[in-house]
Amino acid sequence: MRIRDFTLFVVVALVAAACSPSTTADSTTTTLGPETTTTVAAPAVPEPVSLTYSLQAGDHYTFDVDLDQTIDMTATGDPSALGEDEIPGAMSIRVAGTTSFDYSVADGPEPGTYEVTIKGDFSDLEFTGTIDGQPVDSSDIPEFANMEPIDATVVVDEQGNVIPDESGLDEDFMGSLGGLEALGQLGSSGNAGQFIGPPFTEDEVTVGDTWSETVETPTLPGDDPITTQIDSEVVATDTIEGHEVFVIDTVTTTSAFKFDLGEILIGFMLAFAPEGASEEEQAQLDAIADQLKFAFSVDDTVSNLTTWFDYEAGLARRADYANTTHMVMDINLPDETTNELIAFGMDMTIHQDVSYRLSDAGSA
Repeated sequence: MRIRDFTLFVVVALVAAACSPSTTADSTTTTLGPETTTTVAAPAVPEPVSLTYSLQAGDHYTFDVDLDQTIDMTATGDPSALGEDEIPGAMSIRVAGTTSFDYSVADGPEPGTYEVTIKGDFSDLEFTGTIDGQPVDSSDIPEFANMEPIDATVVVDEQGNVIPDESGLDEDFMGSLGGLEALGQLGSSGNAGQFIGPPFTEDEVTVGDTWSETVETPTLPGDDPITTQIDSEVVATDTIEGHEVFVIDTVTTTSAFKFDLGEILIGFMLAFAPEGASEEEQAQLDAIADQLKFAFSVDDTVSNLTTWFDYEAGLARRADYANTTHMVMDINLPDETTNELIAFGMDMTIHQDVSYRLSDAGSA
């Protein structure tokens, strides 16, 4: 594997409770004037229930998905450091439209878990914006900005916790990268092809109840873990096509994090260096090692998810998600032919609003 391929792999790999019952009043008072009041009965609060996802092998769901995403990016240096030649110096693109995702359920690897396969594409979305100051549309978006079809499988339990899959990486790489891959697999992550709905507490809840959990994801050895706080609250009841639902607000806050894979890449490079290198060749390798850098940072990120959850059927009938992510990349990598270091920097902000609406549910 080349260093350039490895760095691209890392970039791809990077891009859930305790119940606190509330007290509900029996009535509310509304002021009509200086001396006139009337007492109105408060809306009935449903009895507390246990929230679980009713997943069964063979189930099939289709969601209509409204996506509105903006990408603002500036870049400096030579993009060939990442194996790309057409990354622009400046880009502001909006991707918007409606598509559909299919969700198929199979038994998971452990009792009480399920494999959910998610498939969809973005062929009907429209691209607008500018690249290096020139207007673009869907007919001339460069290849690097195209959105690949979704074809992913996640493992979840009945509470909606997404179980990270550690089988897809080489053991040494997984040890080096820690849990960075898992960051993108949390139940309310920003990935459009995600499992729909928040993770639930095991306690019974009703309107006004909250639950939360803090997750620490390890990064590189010696670095602080990434901390993710997930806070959920049942804020209301509603009806969707005759189905009673809880409206659940979930706020996910992920701490800022940064890392530099320079030392790992140096080890990777030296492991594939030719045996019996001359003093001149060794000096060249040492010079590269002193300046090699692959630094990546992501600011604090707050994601907001509102889910209309059918607690009798055990599924989300609607979900609205919003998230903004700001990241910075600063790298120095050797050219594969000349071994001269190539510098590249990128500053990117991604904002997305995604709405899911259940359009079909049944067995395959």
